[in-house]
Amino acid sequence: MLKKLALAAIAAGALAAVRKRSGGKAEADLWHEATQGPGSVSTPTTR
Repeated sequence: MLKKLALAAIAAGALAAVRKRSGGKAEADLWHEATQGPGSVSTPTTR
């Protein structure tokens, strides 16, 4: 019983890590798409 519980916890942790990593990549891709090209939005510049 304890082995199954530990295995489930490891699987859930691995799934959460993969989702977090792929979610960050998707956000970065959207940001890149929004700030590049002729239809891009303006971005603040540092002075």
